[in-house]
Amino acid sequence: MSELQAIEKSFEDALKKLEASPKRRFKQTYEIIINLEGIDVKKDAEKLTGILKLPHPILGLNNRICVIAEREIASEAQKAGADLILKRTDLEKLQGNKRELKKIAKNYKYFLAQPDLMPLVGRLLGAYLGSRGKLPQVIAPNIAVDRIINDLKQSIRLRIKGQPVISCAFGKEGMGIKDLKENAFTIIEEVNKRLAGKGRITSIYIKKTMSEPVRIK
Repeated sequence: MSELQAIEKSFEDALKKLEASPKRRFKQTYEIIINLEGIDVKKDAEKLTGILKLPHPILGLNNRICVIAEREIASEAQKAGADLILKRTDLEKLQGNKRELKKIAKNYKYFLAQPDLMPLVGRLLGAYLGSRGKLPQVIAPNIAVDRIINDLKQSIRLRIKGQPVISCAFGKEGMGIKDLKENAFTIIEEVNKRLAGKGRITSIYIKKTMSEPVRIK
């Protein structure tokens, strides 16, 4: 049995243990915890931070999207299912309203912004988004907004928060083992790729929202 096959077998065994854990009155989220060593948390945080599209969407995950744009881009974003559209005048009305700006930064997971609105976004929302690792993705010219939004709704955010650990969702109760495994291994492969030989994964755990972690490596 190869190392990869051994890890896959260990993953499936861990899933079975989690399936046997007490049921809750809500659909729990499956989370993966990847412990790292040989990295500088401050210097290497940027390369280990980013958005990753998963093979299978996690239905029910909070992937609310705020688009800051005007005219055609705002219209396209609305048709594509963006959860909040903010135009220039909307942002200007929020100036000085720290409570509402913090609320927007907290309640939406992904932010997209029209290039010419980025200076205003940075001035009003930058401090609240930056601390949460949610700086807006600039909508480049000739890029289909609906495609960006659809990809984000199927994505998770990789991020290190002060410790050499990456933790994120990879599924929900009700998803099949195959889909859960493909999502989890997509995350593991992406972390390995971002490490690029500097640092390594020391251990991997998976858990449900209310369960104890189970080690898979």
